[in-house]
Amino acid sequence: MRLKPPASSPEAGAYAGLSGHASAPLSAAVAGHAAGRRPRALSEKQRRGLLGTAAARVAEEARERKRRWLRRLDTIHASGCRTKRQRWDALAAMAEPMLARLDLATLALGWLDENGAFRLNRQRGLAEDTGLSECRVSRTLSALEAAGYVRRRVRRIFKHGQQWVTRVTIHLRPRFFIDLGLGHQLAEARTRKKAQRESLLRGVKVREQQAAIQELGAAMQRKSSHRKAQAVRKAKVVKLAEAHELNRNRAKAAAAHTLAVDNPDWSLAEIRAELDRLFPPA
Repeated sequence: MRLKPPASSPEAGAYAGLSGHASAPLSAAVAGHAAGRRPRALSEKQRRGLLGTAAARVAEEARERKRRWLRRLDTIHASGCRTKRQRWDALAAMAEPMLARLDLATLALGWLDENGAFRLNRQRGLAEDTGLSECRVSRTLSALEAAGYVRRRVRRIFKHGQQWVTRVTIHLRPRFFIDLGLGHQLAEARTRKKAQRESLLRGVKVREQQAAIQELGAAMQRKSSHRKAQAVRKAKVVKLAEAHELNRNRAKAAAAHTLAVDNPDWSLAEIRAELDRLFPPA
């Protein structure tokens, strides 16, 4: 049996919003994009670190073509011809938006939302933000795949039982940074990001546990309140039954007295028989 991937994994991000119960995560993803979770460029802090250096070296190689960085990309053709400049120009345009979207802990394009669920950044977003066509972005990613720098997983998923949709998960391989001369920096950055990721997920788990405990307490309180209400209703029913029985006994005693006075020649058995006729058992 295939196990469901954890919500914090990029694999789970591919399925966000594709079923009725997942509509809320989809809304969260849309809200996240609106709040700037699809960054178009590196922040000033990122430019001073690993990602900024990587983007600068990609731009340098695309501009000068000295085979100083990413040499594998220049040797992907079986003919021995170097990769065309158009492909390098596209990579230079894509590098910064792609690195800005990168989750260093998983090396996937996406982010963890406040609920600990992974949200993908899509290939279409790269095309929109770089001004390149989707076909050109796809061809550039295919070239990076051939060089061993990128891994894409394409999924066709049935949505709402009505139509097929395609979701693409994009991962940068460590080799990309190693061939940029940044392997050691990547290892350090990933160690930090993985620790931050674990801390975030622990916080999410604690909040989920607290919410579950609160819900359990509320459910127990509702059950106790229901039981009390049932006891009150039952006590009212018993009280009404007792009052009814008391009134019946009083009426029966008054009738017995009347029968005895009006019929002095009746025996006790005859009076009882008449009372049973007048007051049949319930």
